[in-house]
This record gives sequence, C-alpha cells and structure tokens, in this order.
Amino acid sequence: MLKSKERICLFSIAFIAVELVFSLAVHTVSGRPNDFVSVGAIVLACLFAALFSQRNGDYLLVQLGLVCTVLADVFLLILEPREQLIAMLFFSVTQICYFIRLFLWDKKHRAAHLAVRIMITLVALLTTCLVLGDRTDPLSLVSLFYFANLTVNAVWAFIEFKTSRLFGPGLVLFLLCDICVGLSVMSADYIPVAEGSLLYFLINPGFNLAWVFYIPAQVLIALSLAEKATKEKV
Repeated sequence: MLKSKERICLFSIAFIAVELVFSLAVHTVSGRPNDFVSVGAIVLACLFAALFSQRNGDYLLVQLGLVCTVLADVFLLILEPREQLIAMLFFSVTQICYFIRLFLWDKKHRAAHLAVRIMITLVALLTTCLVLGDRTDPLSLVSLFYFANLTVNAVWAFIEFKTSRLFGPGLVLFLLCDICVGLSVMSADYIPVAEGSLLYFLINPGFNLAWVFYIPAQVLIALSLAEKATKEKV
C-alpha cells in the first residue's frame, strides 16, 4: 500500500492522465485493437486499486468488483464467441460487492437498505417478465437484476456521500453507461425503436456514448480507495 499522501496524489494524477489517453484511444482506434484498448483501460483501474491493498473488507470488495468488471469485459469484448450472459453474471457480482461495501458503511439504515433493494429487484424482475412475456430469457433477467442493484447502489452511495465523495459519482456514471448499453440491446433484441426519434439518436449518436461514461466510472471507483487511504493519513 502507498504510505504517504504525496505518493497517493502523484500516483493518482498519473493514473488519471493515462486513463485520459485510453479514453481518447477508445474513440479513435477502430476494429479489433479497440477491444483491447477498451479492456486495457479497465485493467489499469483494477491494477491501480491494487496499490491500496489492505486486509479489510472495504478494499477487498472494491478490488473484487473491479476484477469481475474486467472479466465481464473480457467475455464481452475479447473472447470469441462473446458471452453476454456470463458477462452479466460477472457484472452482477460486481454490484453485489459494491452493495456489501455500502451496507458495511451504513450503520443506521441497514433494514431499510435491504427492504428497498429487495423490493426494487423484485419489481424489476417482475416487470421484465410482464413486458417481454414469452421472450423473457436468462440474459434479460440477469441484466435487470444487475441494473436494479446498480441503481440502488448509485442512490445509496449518495446517502453515504460523506464516507466517499467519489464512489457515488462513479456509480452514477456506471449507471449512465449501462442505460446506453441497455437501450441499444433492447432496441436490437426486444423493443423496436423508430428511426429519427430521440431514443434512436441516443442509441446511435455516431460515437461510443457508453464508453464516455464507463471509463470515468471505473476511474472514480478505483480512486475511492485512494480517497480512503488519504483520509487515513490525516
């Protein structure tokens, strides 16, 4: 683990700078190299988090969440054929890790937290079945389970904003990324979208809108460990 605030700051600035290069490359490199550049940006966030290795639940949960995010991206972008269901299972584990992190932070509202999470998850799954009917499949159910838990995590992270000022914004960006991805998947596989509509433009903006949000999301989540380490040095 980095042992001084100065080193934490220096490594954080270097990390952000390299991730900015990755972000530009994602939108300028095409073809197969783009897949490797994209995953490389997430791997870097995972490696940066490892600089703050500690034997405590907070670090382990974030590190496991980032590892699962990398694995999900490998199944989505690197391996052939691409395995969306396996990827979404890994993404779901990521959100479970972040849920546990938030749950451990919250000493006062744990019962309410669990009740809200269970209710929203069940509503999301039930709505999926009602809307898709016979077209309901494991991928749609796992995806909505994941999305429901990401949404609750994003909201609850702001309730715990004093604990971390970076984790909540990171999860919101994560959520915005997955809204973009979800709209694209739904329009392609489940619900037709009229060409020329606002929704069609959001799905097809002419650049990779999802990754505009996705890399900063992982950067902020990893930096939330640096933020915690800095507070501990005070």
